[in-house]
Amino acid sequence: MVLLGAHQGRPASVIVELKDWMTRSDKPGAFEGLMMRHTGVTLHPSDQVRGYTEYCRRFHSAVLDSSANVHGCVLFTRENYFGAYKQSPNDGLVQDYPCFAATDGVIDPALIEYFKQRLTEPDEDFAKRFEAGGYRQDRNFVRQMAEQVKDAAGGPFELLDNQRLGLALCRSEIEKAIFRADGTVRKTVIIVDGPPGSGKSVLAGKIWATLATDGRISGGNFVMTTTSKAQETNWQHIFEQVAQSRGGAGVVVAANKYAPETIPGLGQWMKRYPGKFDDPMEWRNHCKLIGKLRGGSWMPDDQMLVSVVDEAHALINPEHSDARTQAGWPVNLGPQAYHIIRGSVVSIFLLDGEQSFRERESTAIDDIKAWAKELGAEMPSIISLAGGQFRCAGSKEYVEWIDDLCAGKDVTSCVEKAKPWSEHHDVEVINEVAFAAERFTPAGEPLPALTKRGKLEFRIFDTPFELETALRERLKGKATARLVAPFARKWATKGIAEPHDLPADMLDFHIEVGTGKKSQVWSRPWNVVPGGVDYTHFIQGPPGSRIKEDPLAEVGCPYAVRGFDFDYIGLLWLGDLKWRDGRWRAFPKEVHETGLTRTLQRARREHEQDGPNHQALVKKVLQSYRILLTRALKGVYIWFEDKQTREHIRESLGLS
Repeated sequence: MVLLGAHQGRPASVIVELKDWMTRSDKPGAFEGLMMRHTGVTLHPSDQVRGYTEYCRRFHSAVLDSSANVHGCVLFTRENYFGAYKQSPNDGLVQDYPCFAATDGVIDPALIEYFKQRLTEPDEDFAKRFEAGGYRQDRNFVRQMAEQVKDAAGGPFELLDNQRLGLALCRSEIEKAIFRADGTVRKTVIIVDGPPGSGKSVLAGKIWATLATDGRISGGNFVMTTTSKAQETNWQHIFEQVAQSRGGAGVVVAANKYAPETIPGLGQWMKRYPGKFDDPMEWRNHCKLIGKLRGGSWMPDDQMLVSVVDEAHALINPEHSDARTQAGWPVNLGPQAYHIIRGSVVSIFLLDGEQSFRERESTAIDDIKAWAKELGAEMPSIISLAGGQFRCAGSKEYVEWIDDLCAGKDVTSCVEKAKPWSEHHDVEVINEVAFAAERFTPAGEPLPALTKRGKLEFRIFDTPFELETALRERLKGKATARLVAPFARKWATKGIAEPHDLPADMLDFHIEVGTGKKSQVWSRPWNVVPGGVDYTHFIQGPPGSRIKEDPLAEVGCPYAVRGFDFDYIGLLWLGDLKWRDGRWRAFPKEVHETGLTRTLQRARREHEQDGPNHQALVKKVLQSYRILLTRALKGVYIWFEDKQTREHIRESLGLS
């Protein structure tokens, strides 16, 4: 609830987070911003309202125009028992964003005092402008953030070696494509294509910062656009750290926000005008009608000056029937990428088509090209990051080996591909890189340093226990490590408050090793997601979390880790993908990815394992393994559930 008015002659707002919760059994979470409820780990309501409040202060047009005060509080409407919400580690949070109660007609007197000091007068003009307002950045705030990102030494925005070449390539193309002699910016679409580990995400951050600090651009919104909840929460966390404020998350805009109408809004129009919005393939006509009915789009044309879209391969294109799923996007109104281009003057898409493993991730480079032409955007040549590799010990040959392995190439071919990275050679970067640096690096900047690649540590273990022991040895230094697995186990612990404390047989991973009296059970839960939406814990390991205390306490899924990396990865290769009769086979009963529902249904109805539906499932499962196998910077450790698959990998490495 947003209350609008004024206080002492100045426009003001109080945002109230309403909670009709049973709270008497709730407990403080492990660190600030979390609570433990019967439904599981959830965000503290004061943390929720803090996010809304700081967002409005930095990114709401009416607030910025009026220099309005914005405050926030929490109101419990069912119970007065909320003392746990005021306790450590949330005591400081509640001082800034206090909690009150109003139950059975009784209002907390402290709430009345709170309003007496913040909102006491009407201001109809401000209220109307607030309601009609839109997204607009506080340029000074954003520019300060961008300066820190641009000049960062260390941390998530550090450019290494030939990543600097990638940035130089991007800047060169952006420079030519965007800027006119008169200083205006023209509508442009830029595509950056690169394999796993080619530095797309760090480049996305640097490109955003470079443009946001460019003195030739006087105004406008510069945003990082995300394509999944896991990616969104992690980018928000990074920018909050940069800004040292929750408001920093406001530069991150989800792809769903570019829609011409909200899902509830579209639902209302569909009720009023039955049959007018039913066919998803008529989305262009639907958008025109929406514009007439509501007097414009929810996301106006060219609302964003620059949208940098990381992981663009995950964008939804509902022209494909399998992509018409409930994912927060009104599929009857067309593709996300189309509306990102429509809603932005400059759209920069960073992608790798081979990482689109969910059914709704259906946008291809050719789609983006066609929509750019339709919307009148200029489009320079695609920028390719192929050949650069900043994970996997800098070995592009390793990624090529993974690609051949996934393609089912013969063992002899795979062994040849494995030699350059599995045998210890320091290989100097090829001369073409130096040539490209001379050609594209802007004048006055040094050429990127040539690097040398070392050996990627690739080890296969007999048991999960041995794999874990080896990873823990690496963790004794400053190395980072995580356990990962494909979607071959049900998420039984989803929403459970303390999954780590459950009996071993109730955890998602319950692997029996050995037989008889010597048998042991190795167990872990899937990556914990507080509130069902916050994926930062597994990646960032915030203070007080189990993953901070023990980086191997959980197993991460492809959805959570895509776009991120660690020094060492411990992969559990499970029964969803096996090598049989000289080819890869997927086993539908072992696949539990909710984003593959239709593919799974078709494969389960198909009796022939070589049929087209099984092959479609094989491709999707292989894409998830490709993601997991390319997360490591220094070493990949693997345990195989299936012995025959293990032997095929060994043979493909020349170890048998």
